Amino acid sequence: MKKGDLALILIDIQKDFWRPYEANPQFKSFPGNIRSLLTAARERGITIIHTQAYFKQDRGDWMLFYRPQGRGNVPCIEGTVGAEFEEFSEPLMNEHVVRKQTFDGFVDTDLANVLKENGIKVAFIVGLETSVCVLFTATSVYLKRIVPVVISDACADDPQRHKSTLKMYNKLCFLTTTTHEVLNEWEKVVKEAEPFIL
Repeated sequence: MKKGDLALILIDIQKDFWRPYEANPQFKSFPGNIRSLLTAARERGITIIHTQAYFKQDRGDWMLFYRPQGRGNVPCIEGTVGAEFEEFSEPLMNEHVVRKQTFDGFVDTDLANVLKENGIKVAFIVGLETSVCVLFTATSVYLKRIVPVVISDACADDPQRHKSTLKMYNKLCFLTTTTHEVLNEWEKVVKEAEPFIL
């Protein structure tokens, strides 16, 4: 498999989404893992895509259950600090940024075109939150006949939802691996994905 066949998709690593988990000891390695994976992907010349939740203050693009009364505070409102990327996941100028208003990174965005134009066959997926935007986007990657590989310790969520999502959907909607395996057993990780490439 060529490096041009691969993408790293970082899902919504923004201040509003990371703040609830940054003090949780289960996810203390998350920032370092993201930083290491980004560095490795950049060194290998792998296509890098960041999704960014971004909502209007007037509720015009909020999802249905957040309107009209809402279901709690809506994160990542345009112009707020919470919508900004975390420092450890800040995109570089040549990396793709896909803004979205739903859980699924493909809905009303150009993510599908970015993957198609770059000839992506395997997508490594990391980010926030495991049971919501990571799951929805990984499932859509799968349905587009691209092999999704979720890097389990580079995702975060409520600990029980995180664990349950990885257990329930591994080898159903995505494959799983770890940061250590990606960084130190690269050939093994790629080989595990290869049988599923069309």
